[in-house]
Amino acid sequence: MKRLIALPVLAAAALFSAPASAACEKEVAAAQKQEGAAVAPAFKKVIECDAKIAKQTFPTLLQKTADVESIVALSMVAINNDVWNPVWEMLSLIKDYDARDEVAAAIGGKCAENEKVVSFLQGAYFGLRDIEFSRWEGALVTCKAESFDAWMVSTVESPPAKQYDEKYSKVAEIYVKRNGVDSLESLSKAGVKAAENNGPFDAVLIAMDSAVAPELGADISADDQAALETALVSMAKSLPPEQARSIADRLSNAGSASAAASLLPAIYPDRLRGGSFVYGGIAIESGECKGEKTAILHVAEVHEPGKRYLIAEDANAGMSAFSPKLKKCEMDEETWPVIISAEPLSDDGVDNFYATIEAQWTEKGYEVKRRDEDKVVLD
Repeated sequence: MKRLIALPVLAAAALFSAPASAACEKEVAAAQKQEGAAVAPAFKKVIECDAKIAKQTFPTLLQKTADVESIVALSMVAINNDVWNPVWEMLSLIKDYDARDEVAAAIGGKCAENEKVVSFLQGAYFGLRDIEFSRWEGALVTCKAESFDAWMVSTVESPPAKQYDEKYSKVAEIYVKRNGVDSLESLSKAGVKAAENNGPFDAVLIAMDSAVAPELGADISADDQAALETALVSMAKSLPPEQARSIADRLSNAGSASAAASLLPAIYPDRLRGGSFVYGGIAIESGECKGEKTAILHVAEVHEPGKRYLIAEDANAGMSAFSPKLKKCEMDEETWPVIISAEPLSDDGVDNFYATIEAQWTEKGYEVKRRDEDKVVLD
């Protein structure tokens, strides 16, 4: 038994005006007398009379369908005869969300047998506003045609030159739903393009995460995790340093430390010195000596070969092994605090790093002295 759908006549009347002339009056009158499945063939005769009048008549005839099958049949007559605009917009008139999704999915499902539907959906991407296009999600999911697949790849790989675009995000979301982990290659290309043209870079990253997202309550598989890391690293190596660093941060936060570290040359292309990145390290020996607050800043270069994205934990042991210099003083702390620069430094970076820490301790009221130590080398 067909499920009947209530369509808002007033909403349709407000959106579309009646035919402006008596042309095709006979065909229009005949179509308006039909109901259900009989509406579609009657509408075809209106189109054959005048496509412009057919466009104006479509919403009125839509009221005569009242079930999914009849709506789809009417829509296909319009699509096959290039009367697209009223079909693009009709989903807003179907207030039953389940029925709306059924209609969209049924139309999209005809892609394999009808190239006109492929062109219709591609046109919707360019011809509709964000919210109108999003209503066609069901059709984007069910449209199975090689030409549509190729269009989706091309669209995903060519993000628009703006940071937020809801239609692009929707296409990327559907592309991921259709292709899963296999969508990562195109998304990686999209990320590079988005970085170049100030496009939706964050939306691309979100889509890449979605491509490997496990079922609710499950853990991501090792293979999918590796695929995501590979795609992110490949993309980051073609990005400017700022975006490459955001990828490395993302990988580090996800526990992919080695993958994050592999991006250090892309993030700091001018800071590799003699095969190592050089960080600033300062161990702070402080206390009260003869009534005067004194701090010795033990300064060392920390050399790291690019294996670690975060080095503080590993550098701490070497930075804590220096000989104390304060004698007969009441020490502030038994264990010296150690500060490591947040990133590898350029040639004069250690001196600048020291100056920042010196100023902080001077402001605390300490007499600050510098002690240069041998470099700390991490394997």
